[in-house]
Amino acid sequence: MKSLYQKRNFHQVGSLYASMMLSLILGLGINIINTRLLGPEQYGNLKFIQNLFNFVVPFLSLGFFTSGARLVAQKKNENIKFQIIGSLTIWALVISVIMILGFIAFSFFQNRLFHNNLNMTIRIFSPFLFVFPFMIFLEEAMYGDNRIFSLSFFKLLPLLGYFIIALLYHFYFTFSLKSAMMIQLGIYSVLVIIFVKLLKPRFTNIQSMFNIIKQENRNYGFHVYTGALFGVATAQLAGIAIGFFRGNVNVGFYLLALTSAMPLTMIPQAVAMTFFKDFTNQSAIPFKATIATLFLSTTALIVYLLIIKKLFILLYSDRYLAAIPLSYIIAFGCYIHGFGDYINKFLGAHGKGREMRNGAFLVGLSNILGYTLLVNKFGSTGAAATAVISDSLYCYMMYYYYKKSKFVIC
Repeated sequence: MKSLYQKRNFHQVGSLYASMMLSLILGLGINIINTRLLGPEQYGNLKFIQNLFNFVVPFLSLGFFTSGARLVAQKKNENIKFQIIGSLTIWALVISVIMILGFIAFSFFQNRLFHNNLNMTIRIFSPFLFVFPFMIFLEEAMYGDNRIFSLSFFKLLPLLGYFIIALLYHFYFTFSLKSAMMIQLGIYSVLVIIFVKLLKPRFTNIQSMFNIIKQENRNYGFHVYTGALFGVATAQLAGIAIGFFRGNVNVGFYLLALTSAMPLTMIPQAVAMTFFKDFTNQSAIPFKATIATLFLSTTALIVYLLIIKKLFILLYSDRYLAAIPLSYIIAFGCYIHGFGDYINKFLGAHGKGREMRNGAFLVGLSNILGYTLLVNKFGSTGAAATAVISDSLYCYMMYYYYKKSKFVIC
C-alpha cells in the first residue's frame, strides 16, 4: 500500500508540475502575442484591468472557500462532501453577483482616479466577472479533494485555449484590448461551467451544510481570510500603485517581469497542493519531499537567472527591455515565496488559521508601506524591492509558526 501511495503522489506531483511548466511556456507565448500585438500602452491597460479584478476577489470570499477546501479534505462521506461543494457553489454565485454590480458602478467614476479612459471597457466585461470567484472556488475544492489531475488540466487549459484562439483571431481580425479580454473571459466562462459540473455539487441540505462551513470558517477560514486581505490582496496594490504614480506603461513592465518569474513559486506549490489532503493526517512535513522541492526550486532559479535576459531579447521587442532588471529582482522573491506557500499549506491543513492570519498581517503592512512609499520614490524598482521584502517576511513567518506549533520536518 505504501508503494502505491508514494507512486500516486509522485504521479500527481508530476502532472501538476508538468502543467505548470507547460503553463510557463504558454505564458511566454501569450506574453509575446499580447506585447507585440497590443503595444506597451494597451498591454499596460490589459494588465491594469486584470490586476484590478484580481485585487477585489479576496475581499469578497470571507474565507468560505478556504474553509470548504479543508472540510472537503477531511470528509470521508461522499454525499456530505458533494453537499459542501454545492453550498460553496451557491456562495461563489452570490459573490459573483456582488462583484458584477460593484464593477459596473465603479466603471462610472474610475477614470477620475486613474485617468485611463477604461470606463466603457470595464463596464462591457463586468458581466463576465463571475469567472474570478469561481476560479478560486474550483481550485480550492479540487486540491482539497485531491483531484490533482483535474487541477492540472484546469490550470493549463485557459492558457492553451487563449494561445490558440488569440493567434487565430489575429490572422482574421484586428487584435485589440477588447478582443484580448473577450477571448480570456470567454474561455474562463466555458471552463468554469464544465469543471463545476465535474465536481458534481449537490444542492441538498444547503442550510445545514452552510452552517458546517460557517463553523469551520469561524475557527479557521475567517482568520486566513483576514490575513489574506493584508497579504494576498495588498500584493495586488503593486500594479494599482504603479499605475497611479507612474502610469500604465510601467504597470505592463512590472507585471511582465512578475509573470515571467511566477513559475518559480510553482514547484513548492505543486508539492504542497498534492500533499494537502495527506497533510491533515501527518504530524510533520515530509523531509524527502522538502529536499526534492528545494533541489528542483534552486535549479529552476539558477536556470531562470541564466536565460531570462536572452529570452526577453528573443521573445519580446526592444520596447520591453525595461522589464529585464525587474525580473532579476522579482525572481528571488518568487523563489522564497514558493517555500512560504509550501509551509502555509501544511499549517492550513492543520487548521492554524490564526497563525496564518498573523503572518499575513505583517506581510500586508510591508506591502502597503512598500507599494506606496517605495513605488512613489523609485517606481517599478521600488515595487520589485517590496515584493522581495514581503516574500521573505512571509516565508519567515510561516516557518516561525511551524516551529512554534512544535511541528518538525521529518
